Amino acid sequence: MQTLDRWCRRAQQAGADLVLFPEMFITGYGEDFMYANGYADKERFLSLAQVVPGPITEALAGLAGELGIFICAGLLEEEHGTPYNTQVMIDPSRGYLGKYRKIQVSSHEEWFSQPGGDWPVFDVGGISTGIMICRDKSHPEVARILALEGAILLLAPHACTQREMDFTTWSLKICTVRAMENGCYVIANNNIYDCPMSEDRSQGGFTFAIDPYGEVVHCDQGAGDEEKMALITVDSDVVRARRDMEGPGFNLFTRRPEVYGRLVSGPAGPRRAVEPDF
Repeated sequence: MQTLDRWCRRAQQAGADLVLFPEMFITGYGEDFMYANGYADKERFLSLAQVVPGPITEALAGLAGELGIFICAGLLEEEHGTPYNTQVMIDPSRGYLGKYRKIQVSSHEEWFSQPGGDWPVFDVGGISTGIMICRDKSHPEVARILALEGAILLLAPHACTQREMDFTTWSLKICTVRAMENGCYVIANNNIYDCPMSEDRSQGGFTFAIDPYGEVVHCDQGAGDEEKMALITVDSDVVRARRDMEGPGFNLFTRRPEVYGRLVSGPAGPRRAVEPDF
């Protein structure tokens, strides 16, 4: 919380209205190699789970009210013994607005997170805002539903280390498509970790932003293991112009849900890659 407090104050001084923190930023997130090498402890991690709303959201509401900013931050949530990967939204005047629980929980995350099933869209200073956590953005249905619910800004907090498909290439490409096909802004950021990386990993603590035309308006440069802040402007007029450019033919207006039955029927497919048959 000290790091969150420090960056909220810095963002407020820079003129920000909303501060986005990465996936599970408050309680922390560990990848399998971190637990295997003793850089993180699973039992301690699970013990940090928070009730939402609860003491953490009350503290965030106090900070948001003091600074006059919205705060969106991730944490490990626990409700009646069930854990969730959750992002909360805090309003400077109304306090806790609500939460989004990660929908597309990866197979290696199932031990600490059950999938959510709701699609909240938050009024952030007049900007309708949805959230898709990390792997959510790899499924076009998530962004599309949020856009259909009225979102013109999609926040994409992450907690991942870079590998062959690193954050500022693979994730940037996917988010560019999500922005273009829905006529939304997409802003994504990623955690950094206080532990050594193995040889095939380098940290991906970056932020990037894409406008509704698919133009990258910001992408961090430099080392991925350093704290950074980016100030992004979101303009609802740009969203309106992008969608009006295609008029009645825009994607959101020409959907044919009556023929999309295959999307919601039949098996979901294998949870792991099928070995090639040579």
